[in-house]
Amino acid sequence: MEIQSNWLTSIDRIVDMGLSHGLAQRTTEDEAFNGRTICLNGRHVLNFALCSYLGLEQDFRLKRGTIDAVTRYGTQFAISRAYMSATPYMELEAQLEELFGGHVLATPTTTLGHIAALPVLIQKGDAIIIDQMAHNSMQTAAKLLQAEGVPVETLLHCNLELLEERIIALGKRYRHIWYLTDGIYSMFGDLAPVKELGTLLNRYEQLHLYFDDAHGMSWIGKHGRGYVLDCLPIQERMVVATSLCKAYAAGGGALIFPNAQMHRHVKNCGGPMIFSGPIQPPMLGAALASARIHLSPEIDCLQQELQDRIALCNRLLQVYEIPVGCSSQSPIFYIKLGLPDIAGDMVKSLLDEGFYTNHAVYPAVSRRKSGIRFTLTRHLSFEDIHGLIAAIARNLPKVLETGPGKKMEKCIPL
Repeated sequence: MEIQSNWLTSIDRIVDMGLSHGLAQRTTEDEAFNGRTICLNGRHVLNFALCSYLGLEQDFRLKRGTIDAVTRYGTQFAISRAYMSATPYMELEAQLEELFGGHVLATPTTTLGHIAALPVLIQKGDAIIIDQMAHNSMQTAAKLLQAEGVPVETLLHCNLELLEERIIALGKRYRHIWYLTDGIYSMFGDLAPVKELGTLLNRYEQLHLYFDDAHGMSWIGKHGRGYVLDCLPIQERMVVATSLCKAYAAGGGALIFPNAQMHRHVKNCGGPMIFSGPIQPPMLGAALASARIHLSPEIDCLQQELQDRIALCNRLLQVYEIPVGCSSQSPIFYIKLGLPDIAGDMVKSLLDEGFYTNHAVYPAVSRRKSGIRFTLTRHLSFEDIHGLIAAIARNLPKVLETGPGKKMEKCIPL
């Protein structure tokens, strides 16, 4: 089928370019994973793209939990939760409620959690404001509501002054104003101003906050409850969605509500809660094993090990004078390079030296803010991190020298 839309054509061309340069849709060649390296083209390279920040996906307790669940319950339990839930669900949601400090509904994925929750929570007569860098999964759910007549406005990234202006203006015409945003933004790794948003929540009774904290889960906060709930414990007119993948290292997602009524409405009426499959037994077993680690003092040690790596990376970026706009407080780092081909050249150069990073281009970022995105995990040693930053420092001048226009100005700080 011929692609007609300009938007689709642009994305298709960008992906095709990534495929032709070996930067997109790769498949590893490993017979087994160790977390630290991956095999591409018969060669092992350091993996700086993994989102399992605490490295728990290789923990023997999660593996054992998965095996035990499969042995006891099989590979799947193919029944909608509207009818019945597999046995481990009750224990898992109870453990997650202790972890998060709110009413928890486990969902098949974070994306399906958004699609279940938002059309139930937000009704005609309400309005949505969504941060321009909010995750695509929330953007998709917002479009479903827009099709039903709910107005949706996109806000300049983290612009609280403009947000307050729009709350006041929309509050004259709409019952509730829902602000949708990430906790940790998945591409740049920057942090939402959660405490300031909490101040706005207290100031405006019509305001409701909905966070996606998938990338903030586990590596920060008491019991690993995440960045958002570490800054602002769950309260009325606030909902948090998160992931049980990524740093939690299992499968599925979770919605955290401030009260039982919200929880019941989404569980009873949310489309994916009725018509989609559940989290399957193997991942329920892994999720329970991960919950036990999160609720133990061990989580503090795991978090500190990652924080030490984040601090080291920030120091090295300063020492090597890598042009990032500010130090990252998360395990996600982004070096903005401007045009997609400059970013592609950098990713290829780093791969040649044994470092796998992400080529970040449109539509994940705006067209002229392409760059390299890399992540830190506990699998990576201090020497690994030092090696990557030194390689970036070596290759950056060469990439910019041979890039379009041969101008250093193409490297635009974040």
